[in-house]
Amino acid sequence: MDEDSIVIGVTVGALVFLSPLMLYWTVALLDTSGIDRYLPGALFIAVSALVPVLIVCSLSFFVMRHYNRPHDWIREKLTFVALFLFAALFMLLSMIGFV
Repeated sequence: MDEDSIVIGVTVGALVFLSPLMLYWTVALLDTSGIDRYLPGALFIAVSALVPVLIVCSLSFFVMRHYNRPHDWIREKLTFVALFLFAALFMLLSMIGFV
């Protein structure tokens, strides 16, 4: 493993580790702004879980492009990260009882 891969892995890992905190603030922002009145339970959870996923994937994309990874490799890795993170955050909100 080269040094660039280690930096990418640590950066993406740190962002994924911080995603529950981003999720907490996203739910608080959407709840405070009143958007939850217009979205039914499961849709509110999906939107709340999608915001941290977009933040993590956007920042990860910039890190991966900085280290000149090919577009196909980036697409493959970010798809995996996005699906895993969305499912994990959706289940976390479902278990907490936001539905």
